[in-house]
Amino acid sequence: MKTIRTLIIDDEELARSRMRRMLTGFDDLEIAGEAENGAAAVALIEAERPDLIFLDVQMPDLDGFEVLKLVESDSLPLVIFVTAYDQYAVNAFEVSAIDYLLKPVPRQRLEMAVAKARERMASREQAGKQLSQFLQTQRKPAAGYWQRLPVRASNRILILNIDQVTSLKVDRGLVCVTTAEGEFWTKYTALTEVEDSLDPKVFHRIHRQVIVNLNHVREITTFDNNTARLTLTGGAQVQVSRSHIKELREVLQW
Repeated sequence: MKTIRTLIIDDEELARSRMRRMLTGFDDLEIAGEAENGAAAVALIEAERPDLIFLDVQMPDLDGFEVLKLVESDSLPLVIFVTAYDQYAVNAFEVSAIDYLLKPVPRQRLEMAVAKARERMASREQAGKQLSQFLQTQRKPAAGYWQRLPVRASNRILILNIDQVTSLKVDRGLVCVTTAEGEFWTKYTALTEVEDSLDPKVFHRIHRQVIVNLNHVREITTFDNNTARLTLTGGAQVQVSRSHIKELREVLQW
């Protein structure tokens, strides 16, 4: 019998403890670790590369969807969502994840979910592909535009308030976020992946590969060739292309 290496991810200690007790009753499940927040979960998933995770949807720093977006694609495990909320994503979970469980989780439902995990272990690659496709449909949060943005700093995950972001640009195939403190990497590969989730009254495209936070524009330098350079909070400078300068003039009224 193949051992299924498993993680429990939940911000509530009591919920983790209860799930831990219930899972010890399955001979083929090995609990490889636990995480109490989203940032820790990303690091743990990539370090342990589990076969299966029990993932809470609602957590204070990163929710379950954001955790999965940040995990390296080749590390994506099978997922069973665990939630106290029967909301918008529940119907989609059944297609894209193995199962979803509503708290408090009944023993019978847990047994059914674990049985599905066993069946899907043989087709794990296809399951990961389906989950990735589902996550692409979840880019824009139901509540509106992004209020925070997870970024990578070495081996850490930082949670930035969106108003800290001075610009976003594509660099070496990834979207890079600039703040007054420095630059950070995201997992996105194109500005089109993030643009719809940014408030258009605040964030404005000034170049094919650059979006700026208008609230952080501190200086405008114009040039004779109908281009311009913006200096942002923290000193970073970005070029405005000819094709975007007219619209930017109207927005900033200069």
